[in-house]
Amino acid sequence: MPRMSSVRVLSRAAAWSVPLLAALLLSLVPAGAGAAQRLEEFDLPSTHGNIDESTVVLNKIDRLKATVMLPDGYDANPTKAWPVVYMLQGIGDNSEGWANPSSGSIQTTAKGLPAIVVMPESGRGFLMDWWEGGARSGPRWTQYFLDDVIPTIESRYRILPGRQNHAIAGISMGGYGAVLLGGQLPGYFGSVVSMSGLLDSQSVEAQAQLPDAIGAPFAEVWGPPTGPYATVSNPLWTTSNVAWSRLYVSSGNGIPDLTIGNTSDQVTKGGAIEAFVLGESTRFAALAAASGADVSLRVRVGLHAWQYWRRELPKAIAWNLFAAPKVLTSAQARNWSYQTMAPHGNAWGLGYRFAAPTTAITTLTRTGQTLRITGGTGTITINPGAADADASGDGTQPACSFTATIPVTRTLPAGC
Repeated sequence: MPRMSSVRVLSRAAAWSVPLLAALLLSLVPAGAGAAQRLEEFDLPSTHGNIDESTVVLNKIDRLKATVMLPDGYDANPTKAWPVVYMLQGIGDNSEGWANPSSGSIQTTAKGLPAIVVMPESGRGFLMDWWEGGARSGPRWTQYFLDDVIPTIESRYRILPGRQNHAIAGISMGGYGAVLLGGQLPGYFGSVVSMSGLLDSQSVEAQAQLPDAIGAPFAEVWGPPTGPYATVSNPLWTTSNVAWSRLYVSSGNGIPDLTIGNTSDQVTKGGAIEAFVLGESTRFAALAAASGADVSLRVRVGLHAWQYWRRELPKAIAWNLFAAPKVLTSAQARNWSYQTMAPHGNAWGLGYRFAAPTTAITTLTRTGQTLRITGGTGTITINPGAADADASGDGTQPACSFTATIPVTRTLPAGC
C-alpha cells in the first residue's frame, strides 16, 4: 500500500516572487522560442451517447466545444510531441472561460508554458455521471470526458506519452472535477491541481447550495446524500485513487485582498464560499497525504473569484505541472487501491467493465500479482493491458482477461 506522506504547506509568504517566477517560466521555453501561443476552438460532440446537447445546460454556448492553446513551436516542429494539461471550468463558465481575457486570460496567466492546454466543456454538470434514480442514463459528464474528450485530444494533437506529461487542473467545480477525473484515470494523470475546489460534495453547504447552481436536486446528481454513489464521488473518501499522484491544492481564506478590485457580491458570497472551501481543501490534503499522495497545500488571502485564480495559476505552473510522480507508468504500479461505481474504466492498466450498473462501491486492490475485487455483487470483466488514455474497459492482453462474480481474488499471470 502507499506509504505515508506529509503535506507541504506553501504559505503566502513563501509564494514565488515575480522575477523568480518569470525566470522559471522562461527556463521552460525551448531555446529560440518566443511566446507565440495560439488558441483554436472546435466542436467536440459526444459520440458515445453520454451527453444530449439539447437537454443539458450550457453557459452562453449552444453546443459542446473545446478551446485549446497550442504552445509556441507547435506548428514549427511538426514531429515534436508536447505535455498536456486539461483546464476545467467553474460552474458559471464554459469552454471559453479560461481563454477569455476578462476571466482566465490563459494567454497571459500561462504565457510561455511549453504544453498543450485543453479547455473542454462541462456545463453545469459538475463533471458527474448523474445518478437519476440509479439509471445513470445521462447526462454523463465523467464518461464524456473519458470516452470522448481525451481520445479526441489524443488523436488530434501530438502529446507525449507517460503520466508525468499529463496534468489536470480546475477551479471551483473544475477543482472537484480534476480530483474526480484524475482519480478515475490515475495511470494517465500524474499531476492534479485543485484551485478553490469544492472537495466535500456531501457537506451541508454542498447539499444546500449546489441544487440552485446546477439547476437540479442534489439527489438527481449524486443520489442520496449519504448513499454509496455520493460517497464514491466525494474526493474526501476516494483519496486512495490519487495516492500515486502529485497534488497541488490551493484555497483562499475568504478575506479580500484590498489591493485589487472586489465587488460587494464577491466579498459576501465569494468570501463565504471560499471560507468553507478552505476547510475542505485542508481536510482533503491531509487525507490524501495519509493515503500516500505527494501533496502541496497553498493557503492565500482571497475570495472565490477570477481575479484570484488568475494570480494562482502561475503559482501552480511554478510548482511544475510536469514533474515526475512517484510512479511513472502503470507497469510500475503493483500495489494500489481503486474505488469506483463507473460502468467501465481503467485502473492502472486494468480495463474493467461491469455487466450491469453496480449499486455499491467496488474496490479493486492490487498487491503484486494478486487482484482483489470487493464491494457488492455483480459480474465484472477485467482486461489487462489497457492503454493509459483508454477508459473504455478494453485491454491488449486477451490471455490475461477474465470475467468473474464479485467478490473475487485472482492471481494475475506473469506479465499482466
